Amino acid sequence: LVRHLQTSFKGCDFLVLWMDCDREGENINFEVLTALSISSDDAWSRVYRARFSAVAASDILKAYGSLVKPDQLQALSVDARQELDLKVGCAFSRFQTRYFQGRYADLDSSVISYGPCQTPTLGFVAQRHLEIEMFKPEPYWALDMGLLKGGRMSRALWKYGRSFNKGKAEEIARDSRRQVPSVAADGSEVMVDNVAVVTVVAKRQVKQGRPVPLNTVGFLKACSKGLGIGPHSALQTAERLYLSGYLSYPRTESTAYPKSFDVRYYLEQQASSPHWGAYVRGLLASGFQPGRGGYDAGDHPPITPMRGSGGELSGDMWRVYELVVRHFIATVSEDAVWDKTHVEVQVSGVEGDKGCYTLDGKELVDPGFLKVLLHRQYGDERDKDLDDAEEKAMPDFRQGEAIPIVPDEEDDRGSGGGVQTARTGSRANINVREKMTVAPGYLTESDLIGLMEKHGIGTDASIPTHIENILKRKYADLETGRRLKPSKLGLVLAQGYHLIDSGLVLPVARASIESECDAIAAGSADKDVVVAKALSMFRDKFDNFIRNIAKMDVLFGSSFSALEDAGRAFTRCGLTRKYLQYITGPPPRLYNRFTETVYPLPLGGAVKQWSGGSCQVADCSFEMSLYSVGTPPRNFPLCPRCYNDARPEWGQSVNNDVDGSYSSDEDGSRSKAATIAGRAMVLHCPLPDLHPMVEALTVCPDPESGGVFIVDPHSRPGKCRLVSTRAPTTIHLSREVERVAVLEARDEVTMCRHIEVVLEGGERRVGCLVTDE
Repeated sequence: LVRHLQTSFKGCDFLVLWMDCDREGENINFEVLTALSISSDDAWSRVYRARFSAVAASDILKAYGSLVKPDQLQALSVDARQELDLKVGCAFSRFQTRYFQGRYADLDSSVISYGPCQTPTLGFVAQRHLEIEMFKPEPYWALDMGLLKGGRMSRALWKYGRSFNKGKAEEIARDSRRQVPSVAADGSEVMVDNVAVVTVVAKRQVKQGRPVPLNTVGFLKACSKGLGIGPHSALQTAERLYLSGYLSYPRTESTAYPKSFDVRYYLEQQASSPHWGAYVRGLLASGFQPGRGGYDAGDHPPITPMRGSGGELSGDMWRVYELVVRHFIATVSEDAVWDKTHVEVQVSGVEGDKGCYTLDGKELVDPGFLKVLLHRQYGDERDKDLDDAEEKAMPDFRQGEAIPIVPDEEDDRGSGGGVQTARTGSRANINVREKMTVAPGYLTESDLIGLMEKHGIGTDASIPTHIENILKRKYADLETGRRLKPSKLGLVLAQGYHLIDSGLVLPVARASIESECDAIAAGSADKDVVVAKALSMFRDKFDNFIRNIAKMDVLFGSSFSALEDAGRAFTRCGLTRKYLQYITGPPPRLYNRFTETVYPLPLGGAVKQWSGGSCQVADCSFEMSLYSVGTPPRNFPLCPRCYNDARPEWGQSVNNDVDGSYSSDEDGSRSKAATIAGRAMVLHCPLPDLHPMVEALTVCPDPESGGVFIVDPHSRPGKCRLVSTRAPTTIHLSREVERVAVLEARDEVTMCRHIEVVLEGGERRVGCLVTDE
């Protein structure tokens, strides 16, 4: 790529950089300039930067007509964040992985990573779990009033709220239902039902404001709540739509359209849609509204559709596109209008809120933007005037109206109440309901995104990655309703950090770093000073973490099984002659409980017991195993000690411990082998080709792979074969061959080893596989 850039730049009069218009894009600009060795003033004068928000002809032409210079301050802020994330993440991840690796049988300790953003993200999830676990449900009692009027039953809520005293609630209910004395028509005193008097009937029209335009955080919440698409997948889908010219740039902080934004033009792009085209045409004819409120960050406009779709989109691409289009149309539509009715009823003889009940209802007068917006439930804006009201037609209550209160069982009451009920046609009943306080729910992805934004954890571009990381690394699980629950490992880690240094898991330190990076981008802080200060702080935290790691180990020991309590006897150790225990993992390993030694095993195949004797390397003598890989399986000899401690004279080791696999927060582009388990996948022979146990089975070289062909140690009559140590290549011998052995003699020309084969009936043949027929 660098050579291509250098070749393409030769002979150019000027260079225009068209990277994404955010800090990360600016950082890539300067990587390109470094690759092209552009540093002199003369060369710099020929470098320009295009700022655009959509891959559309009009935006490209506009950007080309208003080129600017690259902003090095923004690039430096990204350099600072990346350097800190890499150094801090690698240091903590490597130490805690090495410390806990192999200590517990049921712990996937391949990589136990730490990230300055990832770990506070986990902290939010773990904290909510602890709040749920520590929550103690308490009983409480609430009164509600059923109001029958006009043949319809309505439920009024107790204005007092709730009482944790059952006796008090029941006493209020009895007082409310108690019959009161009254004077009959003939002058005699009779007992009649108590009444509930309508004291307030308030009717008014309320506007429900149209939504604000979508920024990245709002978009991620909308996709999670409205579509059930996780933030990582949602942002990837939006980026594909952006690169295809359907959406504007999806990484933006703005929630207000800039003054130069041509709303009419982009509405016209949607006027021919069979889904919302009629609504848009009506909106263009009657006049659209300006976007409501919001904040213009000056980087990019809110996420908006750039062009219509002719039916070529499908799946999540269509669902995300539809959500953005409908939201965009809604932001410039009329507000919705509701008729809201608020009623208050006071029980006679019971003063204050203890005797007051409220009833709220609303009816839609003009749907406005609600006609086009399908997923209103994803919005964060609360309309206090409307959210507490149920959408329903309200009975026609009149202020001053007295409604008799009767018990649920009218037969248990006197006749006076029955006369009143028949006369008025309305009645009320009051019941005491016992309920329990409820613990908060687990955080949804949308909740977590909101907390990360509030506390400055990550950027709008990296928030999805951090959430994806804690799921991918099995620190949290995604439950029904897209709620996040910490795993056992995630909870132990979060609590362990709190035991040692809460600053490692709380968002304060990271938020401070993000603020410093913002200052670098604004030119008010020096990058080197910020990095040095932050590294000094984390160096102190790291030293303290090392000194107190035993505190975290206590939690691990309480949550995971010790190696000596797990596994099964597998093969003998060549040093102690004791059986090693096989721990299936992940990662798979052999454990000597007498010496507390762990021998990691290769990943990617199956380790099997083998009666192949002991390793012939001096001072080793470990019992050999078989390593089987591929379909159909190819089998190779495996010595656990030599696999982990290969000698230089045996050739290149295949046990590639990927030290660089401990990921930082901002870098998600690791190799597949590194991300699978912290070690490279071993898909061929796990021992070097010059290991004595491999050499003893070697027949001839494999020139295509650079390895050798060996006799498959699991060969049996009718299925004898040779396998390559470095490629998935197999040479099948005749089905007549019952056994094959490798001899010391070699062919004088090819230097390949002679083999002896035993055929059916006991006939023996000796020769070179390459030169003899």
